[in-house]
Amino acid sequence: MICPSCGTRNNYYHRYCYYCGYKLIVDEVEIKSNNKEKLEQSSMDEKMPEQDLSLDLFKANNKNVWEDEDLGWLFEEPDYTQQFPLRRHRKDRSSSFAKNVVKICTTIIFLATLLFISYIIVDQIWRSHSKTDTYRSRIIASTFVDATTIDGKPAHRIVVNTSNGEKVEALDKVYPVVDGKAEIVYEDAFLYSYFSQGKDEDEVKVQLDITIYGKGLPESKKRVEFTLKTPLSPLTLIQPASGEALVEGKKYRIILEVEPGSQVFINGNNYSDLVDQEGRLEKDIEVPNAPENIYEIKVSKRGYADHIRTIVLKREVSEVPLIINQSIPVQTTDEWAKITGTTHPQAELEVSLEPRSQPSVDPETGNFTLYVRAAAPGYTPCTITAHVEGKDDAKINLVIDRQISEGEYTRRAWAFDYAQLKSNPDLHNGRIFVLEGVVKDIIALGDKNIFTIDVSANGPSPQMVYVEHWGNLSIRLGNKVRIFGNRWGNYEDMPRILAKYVYRY
Repeated sequence: MICPSCGTRNNYYHRYCYYCGYKLIVDEVEIKSNNKEKLEQSSMDEKMPEQDLSLDLFKANNKNVWEDEDLGWLFEEPDYTQQFPLRRHRKDRSSSFAKNVVKICTTIIFLATLLFISYIIVDQIWRSHSKTDTYRSRIIASTFVDATTIDGKPAHRIVVNTSNGEKVEALDKVYPVVDGKAEIVYEDAFLYSYFSQGKDEDEVKVQLDITIYGKGLPESKKRVEFTLKTPLSPLTLIQPASGEALVEGKKYRIILEVEPGSQVFINGNNYSDLVDQEGRLEKDIEVPNAPENIYEIKVSKRGYADHIRTIVLKREVSEVPLIINQSIPVQTTDEWAKITGTTHPQAELEVSLEPRSQPSVDPETGNFTLYVRAAAPGYTPCTITAHVEGKDDAKINLVIDRQISEGEYTRRAWAFDYAQLKSNPDLHNGRIFVLEGVVKDIIALGDKNIFTIDVSANGPSPQMVYVEHWGNLSIRLGNKVRIFGNRWGNYEDMPRILAKYVYRY
């Protein structure tokens, strides 16, 4: 039997729907109810004698119902558990539908997430294989450019980074790849000359083609582009390297390095004829007694912008004037050297060497004359100090040159014991020594040349000697020299030699 309320199929013996509790046999129940009332009435009639009710009469009165169904059950004791079952909970069909929708959506989301994760994994695997295949099939490279300097000259550095390249070619020159990198450096002057094609322009566009090669791989080409402004004419100051210097003598030597063929002007005077084949220029100039003396240097060359630098040559200025008339070194043929000069009229003079008499100063002019003793042949240092009450002292360092012949001077030379002389600054002062070494540092060149040499003969540690020399001398770093000179103390923990003769070999 089908329940008319929920559509659930029930068995034939169900009186109420087992799913929703709906009454299934309406007519039968009503008949039961009517018959129950009649049975009660019949029992009452039996008690009443005047009424005679019987089954036949009941059948006659209920002929139609009796013929349609067996109504014997009406006279049986009713089973209330079957006739009146507990009504079951009626489930909400809309709630069941919502739960089904949630389940479907959850399943769809889970499947979508699983599909997405699978896609990511497959994509990474594909990319990894793709990179491996790319690495094996072609050269991977990148480039960058930055500005730099080479020996003080402006330049540009091109760096090629490559993971599988072996060499790099640019402008018909091959550069090796070391640790995944190749460096190419060009001076701006070269790049300007190469890419300007002889035209005078303020800016030049550099387009540099680079080829990278790898074993078993097709070559890779890169182009580097940048704009280059017109470079300044090459100019390197060797002396004074910092652009400033303190001058002791009357002259100072300016030393420059320029591009061969350049035009060089110092304070407007053309000294281009002094530029040698290597581009080096050396010029001794007179330096006035002013505290500061400024010199302008201009270098011009075709294809370059004019390069202008200024240098400042200073003189030590004291409240008390002190000037020596003789050139340094002060020369003498015997052991007594005559020194003349000018100082403050009220000054008192003091000398570091033995004087022949007490120095005196003219109280009106400040002129003075003194004699000092130079016991050793060759060079002897001397310091003159002028004292004026209430003022700072004036001091001048000079050298006495007691002249003897070159042959006699060199024959008196002793072998140079570096360790002994360094450890005892007062040992053998004034004695003549001979030493050989390599020029390591040039401090000054001009009237007075100052430089250091290493006398260790390529030993495990350098043995530096401080050398002072007066006269025309042209040396460069790395030159090998033989020196004859007088030993006078130490300078900054280096044995000090006043060199009379310097030979290059």
